[in-house]
Amino acid sequence: MTLGERLRRAPWSLPILAAVLTGLGIETIATAADGHAVPYAWLQTRWAAVGFAAALLVLATPYARFVRWAPVLYGAGLASLVLVLFKGTGQSAGRWLGIGSFRVQPSEFMKPILVVMLAATLRYSTEHRRLGGLVKPVLLTLIPFLLVMRQPDLGTALLFVPIAFAVLFAAGARLRHLAILAVGGLAAATLLALVPGVLKDYQRDRIFGFLAQHGDSTAAKTLERSQNHQSYRGRIAIGLGGLTGVDDADGGAEEATRDVPERHSDFIFSVFAAKHGFAGVTLLFLLYGAFLGALLSVASRLREPSGRFLAVGMFAMFGVQIVVNLGMVAGLLPVVGVPAPFLTYGGSNLLVSWLSIGLLLAVGSDPPIEFGRTTYGD
Repeated sequence: MTLGERLRRAPWSLPILAAVLTGLGIETIATAADGHAVPYAWLQTRWAAVGFAAALLVLATPYARFVRWAPVLYGAGLASLVLVLFKGTGQSAGRWLGIGSFRVQPSEFMKPILVVMLAATLRYSTEHRRLGGLVKPVLLTLIPFLLVMRQPDLGTALLFVPIAFAVLFAAGARLRHLAILAVGGLAAATLLALVPGVLKDYQRDRIFGFLAQHGDSTAAKTLERSQNHQSYRGRIAIGLGGLTGVDDADGGAEEATRDVPERHSDFIFSVFAAKHGFAGVTLLFLLYGAFLGALLSVASRLREPSGRFLAVGMFAMFGVQIVVNLGMVAGLLPVVGVPAPFLTYGGSNLLVSWLSIGLLLAVGSDPPIEFGRTTYGD
């Protein structure tokens, strides 16, 4: 199939919605970074252009090749995560690899790589329908999970879990086996969290601060404000937005969100809510809902297993990030440092999001194929 045919067949609602969300993100970042020495909005614009070009390059490649390259991609992803442990840079955690002024976050790239690897592993297998057959996909997920936790990056590591469950569910794994896996995983995570050194002090503080917000005592409120101050300030900013946003005569959203930490990155939603109010937040939710609906539409019309698993895995990857980020800013979930797709400042996250869009376009534009029976795209 030629590139022109791929372009005609591709589900263009996905990149259109992604472009609108990216534009809203750049506009909000410009507000959040007003007066900052670093031109975050301009940097995000450049990453958006690079991401869109990368998406077109991925679209030009049959997705069957990515599935066949899955072991190589997975190995390269793991190697980069190991390298981060020795050469990583960052203020609070060594999550980035840098060459001069250029930095990338390998854990971001590991998310779609894991989706591709699981799709390649499960596409024509029936082993995962047995409890013992879940060992391989669990190990494929657990290895990057532990490496990312070691950085430490709890938020990104936790994203691997729902991705794996979504792909396994789409592949036909039995619900009772997935339930056993979930209960066992929760029990193991709870025990490990109690072991000194597994969670950093600031991660424990965030959990305790989140729990404290549901208490009515003065001590609980003090604990929340001291240990969950990011979410506390974020909720104040959201409330200031009212129906249509903060009036510029009162200083605008930049002034209203001045005390919100990381307001151009993980807590960008609080700036958006303050600037556009309830009306803008409703529009944002509708855009995110339409985007996820378009993802499900791609998955629902695919018959070839690996393509369907890719679409379902990407749905989980985007969907969980949206829910977790908006939930933590609103105080409904603990703060774990998960970005809002297309909205949050961050070159690696935006590039990975657009690369994923390109892969979804490739999946949606290809006709149904049978690996091992028909040679396609070579």
